[in-house]
Amino acid sequence: MSSRQFELRQNTTIVCCPKCGNNTKFTAHSQRACEDSCDIWVVCQCGYDPTQDNTLNRLEDTWGGLDNGILHDALTYAWNEVIQEGLDNEP
Repeated sequence: MSSRQFELRQNTTIVCCPKCGNNTKFTAHSQRACEDSCDIWVVCQCGYDPTQDNTLNRLEDTWGGLDNGILHDALTYAWNEVIQEGLDNEP
């Protein structure tokens, strides 16, 4: 597994972590999922991983790179959408 820590500028586009309120400091992870695919996901600085219980919400990438384009997609789909979906489904 490879990982990359990164920090964003203050923003209003990334959903805040429901555990600690952070939306700027993350670690991206890439792990081989099968012979020709890697899972990519983002974890908050506090350790919160919105894809921990359902890894089907992680991005898939052939090479498993952690470049800026992949980080953008991971934040959009494996962070923002997963957290927002959870908030929308709260009673």
